[in-house]
Amino acid sequence: MLSAPRRRVLPATLLVSGALAAGVIGTTIPAQASVVTPTSTVATTTVASTSVAGTTVAATSITTSSVAPASLSPAQVAAQRAATARIAAAARVTRIRVSAVTIAKSRIGSRYSAGRAGPRAFDCSGLALYVVKKATGRSLPHYSRAQMAATKRVSRSALRPGDLVFFFRHGAHHVGVYIGAGRMVSATNPRGGVKIDSVFSGWYGSRYSGAGRLV
Repeated sequence: MLSAPRRRVLPATLLVSGALAAGVIGTTIPAQASVVTPTSTVATTTVASTSVAGTTVAATSITTSSVAPASLSPAQVAAQRAATARIAAAARVTRIRVSAVTIAKSRIGSRYSAGRAGPRAFDCSGLALYVVKKATGRSLPHYSRAQMAATKRVSRSALRPGDLVFFFRHGAHHVGVYIGAGRMVSATNPRGGVKIDSVFSGWYGSRYSGAGRLV
């Protein structure tokens, strides 16, 4: 008696391959779901310089990048936030300084008038009052000696555009807005009006008494 023919059993991998070739099942295999790791933003700062009407003022730009929270310790996160706050504060100060220089220069050619604080005529403390109010929103007294008392003392080597400069060694009887490169804008007298002068040479240089900072 002849034995029945033996069935050939194919491995599963060959069956799947054959089915794929015949188009019985689709050829797309679902990809494994990717895992998204939350990220936090790290801010870095780039300091460059910008020219405002011929005056160079430091400018701060902010660049951000992403870092996985797992790579930051609580102390690093706190340091990151503090650094971001410092960068924002520095950028604000830069904007105010640029604004102060721009406003002061925009008044060049205006006439001098005692007791006036703009917008077309000024005395020296009136011009400083006008510039500071426009640039910072802060109100100063209309008197140069009181303005000196209201500002933080700044050394000559630390002067920055937007600072106020004062004259006469036994008080502050004249004030100007420092615009950089040893120059200031001030309301000088009825003959000269509002103009640019040297801070550290000539008539004003021998009478320089200090500088003050608001921001």
